Amino acid sequence: MSKENKEHQVAKFCVYCGTIIQKNTAYCPNPECGKLVVNIKPSEDITDQAKPKPKPIKKEPISRKCSNCGSIITSNILEQCPICDSRLEKIPEQEIATQGKNHQSRQGYVFTNKKLVPERKFVLKKSEWNFREGISVFGNALMVYITVRLVITMLLTLQLGPSETLDLNMTTILLSQAPDIVFGVYPLYYIYSKRHNLKKLGLIFNKKALVIATLVGVAGSIGLVLIDNFSSLIIRFMYDAGINFYDVFGDLEEEYLVLQNSSLILMILLIILLSLSVISTELLFRGVLHKTLKAHFDNNFLGKVTVIVIVALIYSILFLLFTLPLGIYFFLVNFMVSIFLGMLYEINKNLFTTIMANLIYNITLIILIIYF
Repeated sequence: MSKENKEHQVAKFCVYCGTIIQKNTAYCPNPECGKLVVNIKPSEDITDQAKPKPKPIKKEPISRKCSNCGSIITSNILEQCPICDSRLEKIPEQEIATQGKNHQSRQGYVFTNKKLVPERKFVLKKSEWNFREGISVFGNALMVYITVRLVITMLLTLQLGPSETLDLNMTTILLSQAPDIVFGVYPLYYIYSKRHNLKKLGLIFNKKALVIATLVGVAGSIGLVLIDNFSSLIIRFMYDAGINFYDVFGDLEEEYLVLQNSSLILMILLIILLSLSVISTELLFRGVLHKTLKAHFDNNFLGKVTVIVIVALIYSILFLLFTLPLGIYFFLVNFMVSIFLGMLYEINKNLFTTIMANLIYNITLIILIIYF
């Protein structure tokens, strides 16, 4: 567009009489008007309109499809699907670079249970349990435990005749430890598959923490021995109260005789299996469930007490269900033991404390049964 045409487009004329006004003219040339007029300069808006404006580049949000459940994830901070926890494909750095800083820092939401939840709640931390994550891991580990227990029970009962009963021997005692051992297998698999830190399970490996855990664990084992001695009084009280439909003392004496008549190799094997079951149980109930609930409740005295009691109830109820009718007599004892272990864990926040206390207690108990 020429300069002359541009000037004509913004042609000046008198706003009073309509006479065309020449350039640099201050008054209307019409003698009948002669009023002062303003020399209008071409506005920047008009000149800018003549120039073609570049179209803004529309930035499409990054989206990924979950390979497991098919959900479309538009978040660029989540490494796992918020629906099924499956690992998502990694976003290329070039795609992240094309997104603006505002878009990258913008908080997203996930629609769950008829409400929007900030996506930050679904981000998995390497050293702390997310509530949904921890409950999922605990539930999966429990399913593995139930499966292994059912398989072992079926294998043992299939070898029996129609009128035969399962005898208590060293083989059945050793096999009874297998379900407890698998308790901690899934949590360990989950930690390593997600490349998370073992601190997430409450395991602290530095030298000072291990020394403190050992000392507290030794003191804690004494408390467990006292609770075990107190358990006989509880069972005797239940017998006197009329809950005597099962000969629990006869069952315990039979088990003690089997252990006393077993070979040294089988006893060493039993100690190894008991140690593995202790470690596995502590990994699940203290390392996963306790830490998950603690992150959910307030970190004060009431919150800690609530977590310890909930974990103790869950542990005692599970033991009751899978060891009926014997579990009825040991429900209160197991509840007290779990409460005590929860308190030990809260002393120095190291899972080695409860593991050490349990290991010393179990080994001491077996030695007392065999030699005394």
